[in-house]
Amino acid sequence: MIKKFESKIIEKLLQKPCPVSIPRSGDRGKAVNCYSISLYAGDIPLLLVDEVTRHGFGGMYFESDRFKSKVCIPFSLTYGVTVRIEHYYGLYTHTYNSVIDYCLHEWTGFYKVQTFCAWAKHAIPQFVFNKVPLQLPSRMKILEKIIAKQSVDPDKAFSSLDIMSYVYGLRWYLHPQKTEVRQKMDLYLDSFVASGELLKFASDYKITGQAVATLEKYQIEVSRAKSDRINQKMIIVLTIILAIFAGLQAKIIETSYKINLDRVIDWVLSLI
Repeated sequence: MIKKFESKIIEKLLQKPCPVSIPRSGDRGKAVNCYSISLYAGDIPLLLVDEVTRHGFGGMYFESDRFKSKVCIPFSLTYGVTVRIEHYYGLYTHTYNSVIDYCLHEWTGFYKVQTFCAWAKHAIPQFVFNKVPLQLPSRMKILEKIIAKQSVDPDKAFSSLDIMSYVYGLRWYLHPQKTEVRQKMDLYLDSFVASGELLKFASDYKITGQAVATLEKYQIEVSRAKSDRINQKMIIVLTIILAIFAGLQAKIIETSYKINLDRVIDWVLSLI
């Protein structure tokens, strides 16, 4: 049964009632400071409390998956009933599963510490993210990410917003360069439409089979170029080694050490 002091606390909290629609973003959301009190039987909601009378709790009764009927639950029928208090404080919501839980957090001011920690958990990484310029990947890297994203459901349409979120995560929405970088992303996607890798439907896109072929061709070219660079470096190293050995044999380079060049030359030639 809900005790008398608990009902008094609930009555006081109802002096800060929540509107029907609670803003959860923007300046209006930041200005919110209200309480919503509900009665529960286990995990089942019973009543959305909007007043405390001499006889009990009045409010909207939960029926058929929503609160609708206006009723009053007498204090004598609150055995086994729990109180859930939701404090909408700025953009954050604190939920308490009893009046005692509410007192421990709110009367001590601990809820403000929790609010600050929740704010810092989001704001600090966002601040660091905003300080780093957004750099678009290369055209082929973007195509690679599109294919990776759409590999689960290739027929599903996507937008430039989807690709931006896939590349940068959701923090890009608050980055100062968001508009500029998204416009560049739109240009990349339209270029893929022009070259046949994507199809465009209004503001959305779909991937084509040519996209995979284009990416595979690009990856082969990159692999070949990488292999060529490695071979060039090996040739330079081997040329230097052979030049040193030739200098030793011609006595242009002198050393006090004796080296059996036959084995060394055989080893060098085996690498070519």
